[in-house]
Amino acid sequence: MDKTYELFKNGLLTTIKVKDHAYDLVEFTIKKNLTDTDGTVVVDSGYTTFFSNREFAEFWKPIIDDMKVRIENDQQGK
Repeated sequence: MDKTYELFKNGLLTTIKVKDHAYDLVEFTIKKNLTDTDGTVVVDSGYTTFFSNREFAEFWKPIIDDMKVRIENDQQGK
């Protein structure tokens, strides 16, 4: 897997990258970037961590499952 996801809201760009590596290793990177109207950088941060495949699934599955429920409930409430 080599996926990149971007979310842009109120000028803040959030980039999430998930990349598989050999030997049971998943790289997870999140970066945030925000510039003001003058082009001055307000936020420029990033964080990278590595998980085994098992750790990645155990950590993210409950979060993703919760997000799915929230999205389904929101769609039903319309």
